[in-house]
Amino acid sequence: MKNHIAILLLTAAILNGQFAEVTLVLDMERLNSNEQQQLQGLEETVKQFYLNAPWEKEIADLDMVLDIQIVFKSTIDLGSKDYYQAQVLFSNRQDQRLYDKNTRFPYSPGRAVQFANEFDPLGAVLTFYAYLLIAGELDTYEILAGSNYYAKANTLATLTLNQPQVGRDWGARIKLVERLTTNQDLRRAKAYFYQAFDALAEEKPDLDRLKEALGSFYKSIDTMTRREGMDRYTTLFLTGHAEELAEMLARAGMWRELADMAVIHPDGERYYKPYLKK
Repeated sequence: MKNHIAILLLTAAILNGQFAEVTLVLDMERLNSNEQQQLQGLEETVKQFYLNAPWEKEIADLDMVLDIQIVFKSTIDLGSKDYYQAQVLFSNRQDQRLYDKNTRFPYSPGRAVQFANEFDPLGAVLTFYAYLLIAGELDTYEILAGSNYYAKANTLATLTLNQPQVGRDWGARIKLVERLTTNQDLRRAKAYFYQAFDALAEEKPDLDRLKEALGSFYKSIDTMTRREGMDRYTTLFLTGHAEELAEMLARAGMWRELADMAVIHPDGERYYKPYLKK
């Protein structure tokens, strides 16, 4: 099992160069001074993990921005090593926010996050969330285009379930992959939104294509919210793009859909309502 994971993670390291900018915030208030001292170099180590690996051709032009916040809770002695316990938030600053409430990993100054001959708990978590963020980004390019990277995330999570010390944490991550993957109405809506955005951004806006894409977008969002209600990932996407969405619906003259969005997505009401008053 270890060799299989090592091979998978070595492959993963080649994928991470699609991140053009990475910021990391460490909250260590709950740790004692010695525990904090042991974390020297972690910030730069994580940044280099995402920034320095070579590009993979199919995703080389993503140039994604990534913000990470690690809130350390405590340390725990597991076997022969001390493990840090933390909560981690990954964000692209706009419409993706992924939260891991229980991450555990060993770390000491000078230790690189690497995939050599053994499983690396921190490296696996960083790779897993990279896959999810890439998948979410690719879904904005074409309908369900992120499926391959959701599958990679699921494979990684499944392989780590039996890892000593950290295996039990990965059950929740498998459920997260399933939740994101199966929300196909949101995934389709992302692609339709950007189809509409591209139609409006042309030198001579294609209003017919704009209306068609926005109609498909609205149908996907309406179908999902009627069936399941508004989940946090849909809310994040809509909130990140409410201003552009309101403008596009108004340009397309889709007043009913614009009014409905103010009800479906009340967090964006301040963007939708002004157009309805004109």
